[in-house]
Amino acid sequence: MAIMKSLLTQLRRPAARPAISDPGTGKLDILSRLPFELHIFILALLGPNDVDAGLTACRYWRSIWLSDEIWPKLARRWYPDLEAYIRKVVVGDQDMGEMFRQALHKIQRRISGKFASALHHELKLESEQFFTLSKGVPVLEGGVHCYNDVDGLGIDPSDPFTPMPRFMMYDNGRIAWWPEAYPLPYLAVVDDLRTRKRRIYLFPDHEDEKRGYRTAMSNKLLLMGRGRILHAWHLELDQYASVEVPEDFVRCNPEGETVLIVTKTANVFVWKFGQELQYLDTTGCYDKAPVGIAHPYDFISGQYRSSQNVGSRLASGVLLDFIISPIEDNVFFVITYNPAPRKELRIDEIRNGQVTETYRLDGSKLANLMPDPVDFTNLRWEKINFYGGYCLMQAVSRTPHTPHDSSCPADSSILVSVCFNIYTKAFTTPHYHHMGCFQNQSLSQIRNNRIAASDTDGPPGLVMTFRPCGGVPDLHENPGPTPFYIAVTSERDCLLRRQRIPSDSDGWDGDFVLYADQLFSQTSIDYTPLNTSQIPGVRRLVGDDDFLLLVVHQSYIVWSFGDNIPRNIADGGRSRWRKLIR
Repeated sequence: MAIMKSLLTQLRRPAARPAISDPGTGKLDILSRLPFELHIFILALLGPNDVDAGLTACRYWRSIWLSDEIWPKLARRWYPDLEAYIRKVVVGDQDMGEMFRQALHKIQRRISGKFASALHHELKLESEQFFTLSKGVPVLEGGVHCYNDVDGLGIDPSDPFTPMPRFMMYDNGRIAWWPEAYPLPYLAVVDDLRTRKRRIYLFPDHEDEKRGYRTAMSNKLLLMGRGRILHAWHLELDQYASVEVPEDFVRCNPEGETVLIVTKTANVFVWKFGQELQYLDTTGCYDKAPVGIAHPYDFISGQYRSSQNVGSRLASGVLLDFIISPIEDNVFFVITYNPAPRKELRIDEIRNGQVTETYRLDGSKLANLMPDPVDFTNLRWEKINFYGGYCLMQAVSRTPHTPHDSSCPADSSILVSVCFNIYTKAFTTPHYHHMGCFQNQSLSQIRNNRIAASDTDGPPGLVMTFRPCGGVPDLHENPGPTPFYIAVTSERDCLLRRQRIPSDSDGWDGDFVLYADQLFSQTSIDYTPLNTSQIPGVRRLVGDDDFLLLVVHQSYIVWSFGDNIPRNIADGGRSRWRKLIR
């Protein structure tokens, strides 16, 4: 009732709209006769998944619920930062209500766990049953058109001395991995789930050098650099470009076609693909000092982040990181964290070369969550939604004996995340407790205010998502037991389909559970190396709204929530005809 009163006080009756009649009979639909106030009453009782379904079910409901009087209130109720993003990216007369509907559908698709298809695959070169090697990149520009053209590349699975491949990065449906990470660190493979194309890139003029490579990937570019030279391949255009930096660099941070390059002396340069290098003045953001890479292991034991996501550490002890605005040109965010005793997180916004705003989060703000807030050891940004949310740093601690938040259990393990939205400029600190089914060592990924977790000591193919602690409960989101989904083989192609199975899940209190342990147990690769704790990238959990990817050693399973993985290419157009017939 409080929610309904809140909505009624903010809303005004929209302009009258013509009632929609049934195209077959010409009679008025009974839903078209509902008064505006009754729509408000209905919306007050619905959760986001129900509204998403209602927008699909009835055109008249869609015209009312997506009106300028209602959709912003729904966005603020469930996803407070989404409205600001829509208003920022809207172009001309573009329908913001429809933009909200598409965004809501995308978010609910991931939160529900009802994947459209799944793929279990191994990081191997000798098999092209799913991905087809592309020859779009010329050999003279680093493209590889045949495996045998690469000296020292062993693809014989029976060879006991063949080095193990290593997963490196994921972005926008593309998986980047190194077939032989240590003997051949200058050879990268990028598999595109949406097109089923495989591209292989060889660092030009590498001279068989084994050390010092810097790599990164965005939704547009793959980057490999060493010393002062940075090479870039456009993943959509199959074009190549390179740039030389005035001094050796230690990190390259891409977003779209824009790259921030950080040198050993903490100077920063901006490079847009195919254009000239430009210097970025960061005066006033931090004191220049020699730059090193922060410790590669993340805040949770057993969880590994690639160098793309790990920030830098200045000789002064200050942690340093950067964010590039995805939708605005020449807008950057410089992130610094001063460790104890200050424990201050600071973000400077740079627009067109000038520092325009500074945002701060004092470490004392975390005292209510942790009795003695630990010092964060790393900065690394990770997108937590598509509308400007970033997780900047995380730490594992324990809740106080008497928690400030009554929903938090006392003296329990807690994962605290510090997040920032670059459009609303708001800090949030969502926190999650390890469930009884998980140990402290677990992989995790935050997306849409949910955390997906996989226990490193448990079954290799189990992923569970649940809500942050202390949030406002929505009784309409998930009233039943936690659903368990497995991926089973399909008779039509190599993709897997979803199947819900009965489970004893009353005590799990999660959004959903994805279980694929049976797939990893069938793989031909030995998953018990001599010392797995010393092998980086053994297990990773990454993804976005379209895909969720769980990497276990040299094999992975990817769940597609939007049916973005095409069916068997050899099937031609028959699958499309089947859909039309059905």
